[in-house]
Amino acid sequence: MYGVVVCPRCRKAKGVDLSQKATACPCGFEIHVVPARVRARTSIPRELPGLVGEVNAEIAGGLAAYRDAARPRKRPRSRNVHARVVASAVRAGDRMHRIRAAAEGLTRELDVFSLDDWREVLGGLGLVEAEEALQELLKGNVVYEPRPGFFRAVPAIP
Repeated sequence: MYGVVVCPRCRKAKGVDLSQKATACPCGFEIHVVPARVRARTSIPRELPGLVGEVNAEIAGGLAAYRDAARPRKRPRSRNVHARVVASAVRAGDRMHRIRAAAEGLTRELDVFSLDDWREVLGGLGLVEAEEALQELLKGNVVYEPRPGFFRAVPAIP
């Protein structure tokens, strides 16, 4: 079992193994574990650094701010493949670059894409001539048709 104790001299939290009798604080004070008040407990050693941070924040008076800062900020990934491809392709530049980015994004997400996938992504980009754009990419060898009705972008050579 592991726990968090607070040094009476410097008022900083420290993670300890509760089976120990004593531990040394970085300030040099020797903390006796048995009579010390254990502020948090865990049986998993990997959770100990987070608990030490929470106890230090609680002592400093900013526990809510600490928890807010420790919360992951990454937005959940959209489940809609077509919306992700549209979001990445819309920043690509002019019309031809957006079309090429859409084909590469669909290949990255789906491996092979159908004409319906292509229409939905180009509709999201505000382009209505999906078949013409696909024919341009086929003619320019940017996209090929591995199976009838399914397309894949040619991998770019670095």
